[in-house]
Amino acid sequence: MKSVRKLKKFRVLVGTPHADVKNYCFDEFLQSLKTFTYDNYDAVVVDNSKSRKNTKKIRKAGVGAMHVKPKLKVNRQYIAESHEMIKHVALDGGYDFLLHLESDIFPPSDIIERLLIHQKPVVSAMYPIDFGDDSHLMLQTIEKRGGENVKHTINTAAMHDFNIIDGELHQVYACGLGCTLIHRDILSKFSFRWQKEVNAHPDTFFANDLHQLGIKQYLDTSILCDHKNSEWIHF
Repeated sequence: MKSVRKLKKFRVLVGTPHADVKNYCFDEFLQSLKTFTYDNYDAVVVDNSKSRKNTKKIRKAGVGAMHVKPKLKVNRQYIAESHEMIKHVALDGGYDFLLHLESDIFPPSDIIERLLIHQKPVVSAMYPIDFGDDSHLMLQTIEKRGGENVKHTINTAAMHDFNIIDGELHQVYACGLGCTLIHRDILSKFSFRWQKEVNAHPDTFFANDLHQLGIKQYLDTSILCDHKNSEWIHF
């Protein structure tokens, strides 16, 4: 296993899709980025707010920002376009890894080192989803449906939370894109996408595409991120 010192040679892009509906925690998120202990990373935010004003606000805060137009698009489409734009920034910029990090998820400050050290092409940290009694880890398995092109997923975390949280690294089918480190060789193999006829978000297609390509995704169960999610509405 490589030492953390040797891992510093890797260039990492922290890429974050965002919209003004998450501005309630965005200043705190930017402050969180500044605490990251890995010293060879850059950050970019792809904003899909209705107005470009929010993108300009992010730039004024000292973070690189780009804009995806959401007008006349369903949320699954402009979210996929946001992921895809981040991917191209990582590839075109010559980065070795992309840390895909949602703007309402707060990992520990040494998140990059802790994911890099596993030397896996795709590795994630844990985070909860939903609220109150319904809160559970983002952890999914395949739900096969005959005749469809996409293998949908069902969340089985409620049944498996206590079995999988042992502080070790586990291969999983899907655990979201909230805090996921992806090697550039993997990024070059697929596109973040959506399908009009399929009610599934890009993270579902991401997991399915990895599965189809025979690429394993791993989950570090020693890392639990704080998810400051809110019941905002997709338009």
